[in-house]
Amino acid sequence: MKKIQVGSELDSYCGKCKMELRHAVVAMVDALPKRVRCLTCSNEHNHRLLKKKSTVTKTRRKGTKSPTRKAQENAAHWASLMSEWDDTRALKYSVFGSFQVNDRVVHSSFGKGVVTQVPGPDRIITLFENGEKLLLQGRNRPARS
Repeated sequence: MKKIQVGSELDSYCGKCKMELRHAVVAMVDALPKRVRCLTCSNEHNHRLLKKKSTVTKTRRKGTKSPTRKAQENAAHWASLMSEWDDTRALKYSVFGSFQVNDRVVHSSFGKGVVTQVPGPDRIITLFENGEKLLLQGRNRPARS
C-alpha cells in the first residue's frame, strides 16, 4: 500500500461537491490525513473517510402500515356503534343539514357514520369506518333566481 504524506492524493468526501472525489492531503496528524483540498472545487476541509457500501440489503415493507393506536380505538368504537345501527334513524348527510352528537349519518363518499363531536355551529366530527372526518353543516341554501 502506498504511504500517505502531505501532497499525496486520496479519495475523500467533499461536502461542497456532495461526492467522493480525489483530494490532496494538506495536513497530517499521527500519520493520518487531517485536512484535505478537493481537486475539483479547491475547497479545503477535514478528511472524511469513504463510506463503506453496506453488503446487507435493506428491505422496505410496501403497502400497509400497522394501524396506530388511535386508528385501532376508532375502528373498535365504530364497530360498536355499527352494532347499534338503525337505518330508520339514519340521516342523509348534507352541508345544509344540522346535526347533533350521536346522530347517524349516511355520506355519499364515506358511507355510514356517527357524529361524535360538534366543535362549532358549522362543523361536525363524524366517525366513519375509515376514520374521523371533519364535515360542514348548517350552510344556507343559495337563493334561486
